[in-house]
Amino acid sequence: MARFLKSRLKAKGAAPGSLIFMGDKKMEETRVSLLAYNENEIFEQDYDSIDELLTNVKSGHVNWINVDGIHDTDIITKIGKEFNISPLALENIPDTGQRPKIYEDPGYVVLITKAVYFDREENKISVEQISFVLLDNIIISFQEKTGDHFEHVRNRIRNSVGRIRRAGADYLAYALIDSLLDNYLINLEQIGSKIEALSSRLNDNNNEISTLLFHYKTEISYFRRAIVPLKPLTVRLIKSDTKIISQENLVYFELLTDLSDQAHEAIDSYINMINDLINMYNTNLSNKVNQVMKVLTIFASIFIPLTFIAGVYGTNFDYIPELQYRNAYFIMLGAMALVAGVMIYFFKKHKWF
Repeated sequence: MARFLKSRLKAKGAAPGSLIFMGDKKMEETRVSLLAYNENEIFEQDYDSIDELLTNVKSGHVNWINVDGIHDTDIITKIGKEFNISPLALENIPDTGQRPKIYEDPGYVVLITKAVYFDREENKISVEQISFVLLDNIIISFQEKTGDHFEHVRNRIRNSVGRIRRAGADYLAYALIDSLLDNYLINLEQIGSKIEALSSRLNDNNNEISTLLFHYKTEISYFRRAIVPLKPLTVRLIKSDTKIISQENLVYFELLTDLSDQAHEAIDSYINMINDLINMYNTNLSNKVNQVMKVLTIFASIFIPLTFIAGVYGTNFDYIPELQYRNAYFIMLGAMALVAGVMIYFFKKHKWF
């Protein structure tokens, strides 16, 4: 399956609002969990079914419902019916080829985002779609697979670090998106260090360096496609008239635009860097070829007059005066050596080599 564009054959001809999973199935069984908390207490539990989880949603608490594995669209449908979420908003969740986007409704906000991971051993970027549904005191997160993207946010809740236990679900949404943006910068730094290290290898006389340059160009372009649309999303979220996000917490969402700008600027810098490295590598390669051609041209230039002299004395005429001289052969060799020496001196003087 193509990395830059997911196949949409399953969605061909489908009605708007149809929940169709498009992408690679990354886990066998869907897992659901609930983390409910307020300033005084916390409740955390994994469940075997979404029905059981929904019966344990707690009033007077911030309820974080997490779904790992979005291939089971029945779970998404049940959540939609439970919280009265439009199928038009839900249809983006199982479609892993979506760009980051926002869907607003008076009672909820749906956010489609991307999580990015750089595997240093394989030198490869992987992208996972993570979606959020933000309601009053409830946030629902959908992940393609079980991961540790938000484990430190869970630890902040468990240990009551900062104001997260005193704030609402909108502040939790900020914390989760902030975690994704921090992860962008961390992974950009990792792939960036790999790209920067290539600058010292541009003179390597092998095919590996060119392969790596084009590989990183593809990976950084894939990275860019995943994260660049997130900035307009955060800007729209700030300007939104939704009542789901309180004015008190709106200032935190404004901080997300700064992180988006940092990620955007960093990725543009690395794209420019990789293009410059490719140009420098091609220039070095051309210079090496030109150096070889220059040496060969000099040798050819030296031997052209010598070949002429040898050709004159190799003509088949009976009367060539020099042929009667006892030392004519040595005179001819001396003339050749003199011509070659004069030409080499001339090339050196003009710094042609």
